[in-house]
Amino acid sequence: MQSDRRPFQHRDPQAAFCELETEARGYLAKAGSLQFIAELWDVLQKMPLSWWDADFTRKIWTPRSRMRWFEERADIRQRVTTALTGLPPNTAMKRDPHFQSELIDSVIDDGDINADKFESAFDACEMVVYGPAREFWSAFRERLPWEEDAPSHKKLVSWSLRQLLSERSTLLGMSRKPILTAWDVRSSIDSRVWQSRMPLEIRVAVDDARLRHEKARPRDAFHARHELSICVPEQIAEHIPLAEIAPVFLTAEKSMGLLPIDEELGRHVALAHNDFEIEHAPKESSKVPAMHLPRLSLDRLTGT
Repeated sequence: MQSDRRPFQHRDPQAAFCELETEARGYLAKAGSLQFIAELWDVLQKMPLSWWDADFTRKIWTPRSRMRWFEERADIRQRVTTALTGLPPNTAMKRDPHFQSELIDSVIDDGDINADKFESAFDACEMVVYGPAREFWSAFRERLPWEEDAPSHKKLVSWSLRQLLSERSTLLGMSRKPILTAWDVRSSIDSRVWQSRMPLEIRVAVDDARLRHEKARPRDAFHARHELSICVPEQIAEHIPLAEIAPVFLTAEKSMGLLPIDEELGRHVALAHNDFEIEHAPKESSKVPAMHLPRLSLDRLTGT
C-alpha cells in the first residue's frame, strides 16, 4: 500500500527553508481536497478508534517511507528526528533519510517512545502535501466500518459531511471551493431511505419551508441546499444508516480526483486509444467509435 509517489516537488529544493515552507503552503492553499484530507487525518489521529490508531498508521506509513516523502525538506526531517530521538539539531540535520528513519524505528522498537508519540511529531498539512494523500483517503474509506452505526462513527461521518460542504478549512484558516454541493449529498442517498429514515418532524419542517419559499419567491426553486439547511449533517448521520451514506463519500472521492491508480490509468488508456484512432482514421470517416473499458472497482486501495 505504501507509495514513493510524491504529489508535490519544489522548484528549487536548495532554496531557504522559509521559501520552501511558503511554496508548500501556497500549494496547499490551492488544493481544497488536500486541505480536507489534512483535516481528516488530524481528526482521525485524535479520535479513539479501534480501526484507526497510531500503531496502524505507523505500520502502513513507516518512518522510512515518511523520511523519503520529506527528502527535499531537511528541516522537517530534522525536526521530527530531534523530537523523537533526542538527536541534537545540527547532527540530525546532516543525516540522510535512511539514517533518520532507522534511528526513529529503533527508539520505537526499543520502547523509548510509543506510536502515539511518533504520530504527534508529524504535521497533518505537511503529510498531505508531501505524502500519498490518495492512500490516506482510500485507507479511511476502506477501514471505516460502514455497517456499524456506533456513536463515534456517526460523529466522524457528520463531521466529514460538514467539512465536505464547507468553504473554510479548519486548519490554517484557508478557504476553498466546497468539495461537495448539497445536491451531491442529497442525490447520493437513496430517496426511499431518506424519506423512511428521516423523522417526521424534520420532513414536516422541510415541507413547511418549501411552502413558505414558494409563496415568498414563486419564481425561485427550492433547492437541495435549502433542504440541507434543515437536515444538517448531524441529523443525517444520526438517522440515516452509515452504509446508506457511504455513496456520498464515493461522490467526494470523484470530486477530489482521487480515483485509484488502476481506474485512472484505464481512463488515460481510453483517451490515448481514441486519440490514436482519430489520428489514423480513414479520411472518409468522421466518427471514431469510443473504446469502452470495463469499470474497475473504486474500493481497492492504491498499490494493492
